[in-house]
Amino acid sequence: MPDPDAPPPAGAPPAATRLFRVYAGLAFSFAWVPVMYTAFTLDRGFDGGQYLRLWSVYYLAMVLAELPWGWVADRLGQRPLLVAGPLVLAAGFAVLGHATSFDACLAAMAVTGAAHAMISGADSAYLYEAVVADGRRAEALQEEAVAHRWRLFGVSIADLAGGWVAWGLGTTAAFDLSVAIMLGAAVVAWRLPRLERGGATLRAPRWSSVARQLVRRDVLWVVGWYTTVFVFLRLGFQLYQPTLLADGVGDLRWHGGVLCLLNVVAAFAAFFTSRVHRRLGERGTSGFVVLLMAASFAGLAGGGLLLLAPLLCLQQVAFGLMQPVGRTALNHRVSGSERASLLSAQSVVARAAFGLILLVLSGPEWRRPPEEVLTPVYLGLAAAALVLGALWWALHPVLAGAPREGARDGREE
Repeated sequence: MPDPDAPPPAGAPPAATRLFRVYAGLAFSFAWVPVMYTAFTLDRGFDGGQYLRLWSVYYLAMVLAELPWGWVADRLGQRPLLVAGPLVLAAGFAVLGHATSFDACLAAMAVTGAAHAMISGADSAYLYEAVVADGRRAEALQEEAVAHRWRLFGVSIADLAGGWVAWGLGTTAAFDLSVAIMLGAAVVAWRLPRLERGGATLRAPRWSSVARQLVRRDVLWVVGWYTTVFVFLRLGFQLYQPTLLADGVGDLRWHGGVLCLLNVVAAFAAFFTSRVHRRLGERGTSGFVVLLMAASFAGLAGGGLLLLAPLLCLQQVAFGLMQPVGRTALNHRVSGSERASLLSAQSVVARAAFGLILLVLSGPEWRRPPEEVLTPVYLGLAAAALVLGALWWALHPVLAGAPREGARDGREE
């Protein structure tokens, strides 16, 4: 009979990180996302400006809730929020799936954004502290990449299922499927082990310390780069379905299939995060990610249907690298007692920037057909990505004393 107190075999993840991967595969799998544009515009008659306002409210609600929830996670531990977040998301999805009033959907999107903020930051903080508690700090990037991979595979399966369910039963059914997935995520989170931090979970994070760390040059660089990539990726993501419709692809099974493919690409890109990071370093990897975005946007401005999937895949490669690189870069630079608050602050800045941009863009020009506005938008995004990518590459601060990723054995799991 095996000894329950024996250490895990070399290379085997401990129970906390193993179960966390399952949670990551469920908690971000919103099966209604591949049909969201159709659900709100074609099925319910909202115009393009209203559609963008829905998402603007979603992200701005996340912004308002991020820091308070980060404070709660640092004060009481991350696990309660990892349980509560999916439960509130399930309630929000239920309303979004069945409401026909724009105001009701707007309110539900605000609730959904606030609920998403519960697990944004708390998830990475929980995983990082689980890895550190197991004496594997040098493997933090690897574990973040593995969890990100599980998250992306979960999202890709949900995308495929959501497209097929919506095609067969209507877009409302994709929202109902998402409710069931969120309930499953809450059950898994309930089973995550509590992390002991020697009483640190009982000490409230100090806002003065959070502010001091946030304005340090090396931390500002991480937050600025992460925000830039986040905004580009989110803008690209919001254009996926309008681009498909503009190219004559109206079958929702194809919408789900395309998003499934893209998330699979991002998941496989996450396999190589540590390898790319070791070869290019933090500075080179950060520049490479933005360069991928610029190339994708430039191609989409003039490409046709045949180039659509490969060009969108470039964005997903960038997505596969962004999360583990951006989160781990911040984790290496900040202290543990305010970790979740600072990770939440990183998300606050990124989501606030994107929410405000959506609010600005939700004007009358988006009531025009997508094919009339997509080319100039893509050209503008390509130019902006080139300029900002060069800027962050030039401003990158060298981080002294950071552990070398993969130092134990140099292997990805």
